[in-house]
Amino acid sequence: MKVISIVLLSILTFGCATSPEVLLNQTPVEVTKENINEYWENKNKTFSFKLPLKATPKSMKDGFVTFRFLIDSNGNSFNPEIIESKPEGAWDYAGVKALSKQAFIPAKSNTERVPVYYTQTIFFNSGS
Repeated sequence: MKVISIVLLSILTFGCATSPEVLLNQTPVEVTKENINEYWENKNKTFSFKLPLKATPKSMKDGFVTFRFLIDSNGNSFNPEIIESKPEGAWDYAGVKALSKQAFIPAKSNTERVPVYYTQTIFFNSGS
């Protein structure tokens, strides 16, 4: 029984610890805010998450982070590149966290699951 428990625990631990691999069934195309919905739709219209206190910007000013990232053929996001953030650097961690909470599903017109590069701005409200 101990051996079975150890094997199951190992499978769960290592199976959950692996990150998904990028799947590109063709060369990604660059899309804009105006045409992203022709390719991919955000599965979650809204979402929320909590930041650890140490990751919360000290200034607590409203801000935003603009990313360019890859949506692969499975709808997973990869390689976020920060294009701009205001206040500079204050919301970067929160932006990456927010990006990781998004899930994309192919649009009806994207039957081939074309991967895309997309630039998105995520806004943050300090609540003050």
